[in-house]
Amino acid sequence: MQDNPSTTPIVTKSKYISPVWFLPFIATLLALWILFQNITHKNMRVNIHFTNAGSIIVDKTKVRYKGVIVGTVKKIELDEVDGVNVIAEIESHATFLLRDKSKFWLVSPKASLTSITGLDTLFSGSYINLLPGEGEEATEFIATREQPITIPDKALLINLKSDNAASINIGTPIFFKKIQVGEIARVRLDKTGQFVNIQAFIESKYGHLVKQQSKFWNISGLNANISRTGIDLKLDSLTTLIAGGVTFSSPDSSPASLEKQQYQLYNDIDASEEGLSITLKLTNTNNLPERAGILFKGHGIGRIDTINYDSKSQLFIAKATINPAFSNLITESARFWIEKTSFSFSKIDNLSNLITGDYISFSHGDNYQKEQLRTEFVIKTEQSFLEDNSLSVELIADNANGLTDGAPISYKGLNIGKVNAITLTEDSKNIKATLSINEKFSYLVNKNSKFHLLSGINFKASLKGIEVDSKPLQNIIQGGIALYNESPITKKNVQTLYQSKRPFYLYASKEMAKLGKDAFAEPLNLKLLSKNLPSVSIGSPVYYHKLQVGEVSDLRLHNSSLMQTSININPKFKHLISKQTIFWNVSGFEIDAGLSGIKVNTESLLALATGGIALEFSPSATANITSEGQYRLFDSYQQATQPPKQITLIYDDASDLKVGNKAKLKGLEVGKVSQLTLNQNNKIMVTLDIAPEYFDKVAKKGSRFWVVRSEISLSGAKNLSTLISGVFINIQTGNGDKNIEFKGERNAPILAQHKTGLSIILAANNAGSTDTASPVYHRQIQIGEVTEKRLNDDASGVEIVINIYPEYTHLIRANSIFWPASGFNLDIGITGASLKSTSLTSLIKGGINMSTPDDEALQPQSQSFSTFKLKSEFDDDWLQWKLKIPKSN
Repeated sequence: MQDNPSTTPIVTKSKYISPVWFLPFIATLLALWILFQNITHKNMRVNIHFTNAGSIIVDKTKVRYKGVIVGTVKKIELDEVDGVNVIAEIESHATFLLRDKSKFWLVSPKASLTSITGLDTLFSGSYINLLPGEGEEATEFIATREQPITIPDKALLINLKSDNAASINIGTPIFFKKIQVGEIARVRLDKTGQFVNIQAFIESKYGHLVKQQSKFWNISGLNANISRTGIDLKLDSLTTLIAGGVTFSSPDSSPASLEKQQYQLYNDIDASEEGLSITLKLTNTNNLPERAGILFKGHGIGRIDTINYDSKSQLFIAKATINPAFSNLITESARFWIEKTSFSFSKIDNLSNLITGDYISFSHGDNYQKEQLRTEFVIKTEQSFLEDNSLSVELIADNANGLTDGAPISYKGLNIGKVNAITLTEDSKNIKATLSINEKFSYLVNKNSKFHLLSGINFKASLKGIEVDSKPLQNIIQGGIALYNESPITKKNVQTLYQSKRPFYLYASKEMAKLGKDAFAEPLNLKLLSKNLPSVSIGSPVYYHKLQVGEVSDLRLHNSSLMQTSININPKFKHLISKQTIFWNVSGFEIDAGLSGIKVNTESLLALATGGIALEFSPSATANITSEGQYRLFDSYQQATQPPKQITLIYDDASDLKVGNKAKLKGLEVGKVSQLTLNQNNKIMVTLDIAPEYFDKVAKKGSRFWVVRSEISLSGAKNLSTLISGVFINIQTGNGDKNIEFKGERNAPILAQHKTGLSIILAANNAGSTDTASPVYHRQIQIGEVTEKRLNDDASGVEIVINIYPEYTHLIRANSIFWPASGFNLDIGITGASLKSTSLTSLIKGGINMSTPDDEALQPQSQSFSTFKLKSEFDDDWLQWKLKIPKSN
């Protein structure tokens, strides 16, 4: 059979490579790539030397960099010399971190007073941390014991120099205005061994704060200073107490810091002499120590350096230094005040000041950032400025009775403010109280508002019954003021909101407030004016010779701030009223108690119960009508017919005196104290009401006024009657022209005018027991007294000045002899002991004896201020001299 050509296969050679051959080629490329990766990214083993391998576990403990695992511990071997060698395998992608100066350290849980670190290892286990360094590639490392300080990029490096390291360590923070801006990186002893070099860094964002004139000081730990003013503790913060700390100042005008500039590190801010110097002016420094602190919200920001008195301004000038971190707060609106101890029934504050002394508190204004700095302030004895956004209201009162600083202001029993300050008005005639009304209650105060006292308990008794008005306990203890509005006030109907600075008058009670001057009406008949409200009520009788001719119709406060009593006179007695009519108060009764007995004066039982007013026709009346045309209501008939005249005494301190103390002239009562006030110089002005018949004798230049009080001493007791009757003012009249203002004296003059005689000087080696007022004797009769003792011109001895009473001046002759009469002489012999003393007075007070020889002719009488030698010892013969010395010679 013949093959068919069409079915025979034809074989031909292909011109292309089969795709199958690409598979081996790709496999070869992959193998070469894997080989290259293994060669170029091979893990590297490193040897890290540790002192011990505590908490390091093979195949479990990791090596980390910035929290990323870059290796694992593969083996732990003992070192042939010391410690252990930890072999760790570092992954290939991190081998670039392995340089000569790279550092490894073990991170494990650690707690100390300064910090708590490594808490994450409680769950994950300890690990080795890596900090890359510079240098050639390395595989051998020595682990550090502590985590090295990492200096941030672009940080400012500074060098500090100190006498000692104190509490400064690596990692000690550096603060600026209480914000951490850097750390201590290195502490090394200087090569000379005399100083400590400290390297620190400031983070780049705070580097501009360090200037060439910046000063650094240590704020580490707790500094204590114990002195007579108390215990002075200085603690910057709890962190610096435990970990230490450094802070610095940064003068704005100083150029920027030089790179690696060296600064002195001072022990404290005082040593650095850094801070804002300010001047504080004070009226007094009672219980304020010289190194008193200045506190801001309880934190010390400064300290008083020195306190001096300026006699010109009569103020104490205190120089103080403010911590520079707070100097920007000392601006125009800054306020300083003294924090004092307050111990009362209403509050107890600052008891610790009794031991440590008072301190000064400080407060800045709200807009201090926009204000200019200020360096001089007048500080008050306490915080008296107003609260922010509060309404300031001023009250005028006749006196400060019932007023206290900090007392509450209430409206219908609700506290709406407080009393901020109590001072005298500019003319010193009245009391000015400054109130602070809470902002949300300010709408209650309007031009028709009235204020009255809330303190104490009001007790009223009459024929109609007894009325007792008791205030809350706080007002009884601390006092208080109430706001009274005749018509209810709400925020919606406010039309007359108080905006001006017109002061209000402070009334003694709500009843008086209701009768305030704005409610005065035209008099129905007569108005009587008096300083104080008489003890009368509406309906009280008006008498003429004990015949009722009218009654009291109204009680009000007059526009002059005097009390106004309106009366109605029965028409048939109108003829009794003329320009010579006088009115006086016959209400209640008067009691005058003393050693001589008790004197009670009262008009009648009805006048005692309801009060009353009497009138009389007096042709000699001159002061019965006021300058405003109203009649004057006198306190008594004697005051109405013989009104007292007044003189003024000026005292530095009148603590013993009070209104009502008597004034006496040679034991005769001639007046009494009617008023005690302060003048502009803070002197006490004592007003004496002198009976008219004695005024011309007393009101003369040269008159002297002194306080007589009880005195008890070894030499005797004086003026014991004043323990019951109270102190009084004694008067010694002068011979000059008329005068009504005198300087008061606290004690009696050393020499009364009638006892001033012959003054002579005794020269002695020392003053002995002789003192001022020691007696001078002749034959044991006191003839004079010592008025002064002093050193002589060259201080080689003393001079004792004595005054011989006028009636004995003739006894002192040119040859008279003087010797001490002080103490006693004890003579012990075979026959016994002899004790000699001139008198018990001389034994206690000391004294001087004198005599004149009788074996010489009578010498001339001594001249004033002649000098005699004071004998140190005396001869018994001197006591026997009997020279006759007649007064005519």
